[in-house]
Amino acid sequence: MIVVKRSKPKKTTIVDIAEASGVSVATVSRILNNKPDVADETRERVLRLIEERGFAPHLAWQQLRSGKSHFIALHFPQDFNPPSHSIITGAALSCEESGYSLNLIANSLSDNDLLSIFRSGQADGMILMEILTHDRRVELLRKNDLPFVLIGRCADNTGLNYVDLDIGKGVYEAIQYLAALGHHQIGFITLAPVLQEKEYGYATWALRGYEQACAQFGLPNLWCAVDLNSDDSTQVVLDLLNEHPDITAIVTPQEIGVYGVVKAIQAKGLQVPEDISIIGLFNEEMSELIVPPLTTIDFPAHEMGSEATRILIGQMSGELREPYQVLLRPELTVRGSTGPVPASKDRSPSLAR
Repeated sequence: MIVVKRSKPKKTTIVDIAEASGVSVATVSRILNNKPDVADETRERVLRLIEERGFAPHLAWQQLRSGKSHFIALHFPQDFNPPSHSIITGAALSCEESGYSLNLIANSLSDNDLLSIFRSGQADGMILMEILTHDRRVELLRKNDLPFVLIGRCADNTGLNYVDLDIGKGVYEAIQYLAALGHHQIGFITLAPVLQEKEYGYATWALRGYEQACAQFGLPNLWCAVDLNSDDSTQVVLDLLNEHPDITAIVTPQEIGVYGVVKAIQAKGLQVPEDISIIGLFNEEMSELIVPPLTTIDFPAHEMGSEATRILIGQMSGELREPYQVLLRPELTVRGSTGPVPASKDRSPSLAR
């Protein structure tokens, strides 16, 4: 038997491209790195050879020809919340479906840092998270006419693209539900809306929803601020329960608050929901694992990440010419952590309408 060895086709190298186009390897390298100091005619000749010989991967070729990076940056500074993995996953999957890649940036950025992401070609557009009511990033990108979308919203959203959860409405409806069960001493645990002179939009809208519900239903305002540490939130809840022993329910619109509420209730030797009811913002899978299962204000994180990406790509492609704003209505999913007010604490005042 005769065995014929087939030689592998020779892989095209940067040297081959340089020789075929009649330029130096250094010139080809400058073109591959999108440097400006190459004549247009030479650039086009080299890029054409790159395409014909399949030297550059398809995505890299698109980047060279279009001048676009095909990257989207997601800026998620750590001032208020830890990153939401579901939001990031939703955004990343939506990016990949449209031929983009997602870069996560968690550090705070100066104005120069923010602009350099665009100017250096690191990203074609940006998703902003942890939105402040008056956010300098928004004003900076808008002033420079750069493509971006918010997950969250500002106090003034004129001309902006955003996706957000109407958390104020979600909190209002949670308080309304508890009041209908006879609860009239309802604590509220959330991140401070203002931290280091920054007013955090999400916490601001959540607190506003609580205060509106308290005013509507004639309830005392029992709000306390926590930080991002579960031990701190536990102590805050313990202090609240010691100061207001008549509290029969607690609502928290942040996952970090749920841990603190549960630990504090356990430390007090109280039972859920027999002694105290809990409503929190938590993912569905984890909510079912808590004993009893947690009644939640649902947070469609994956949908928000995916929708924000879709809006941004539409803006960058020119398909989306007008501001696109999505305000999702939260749903209250009732599980075992809520029940009627304990008979020993039922004062049954008339419910305001």
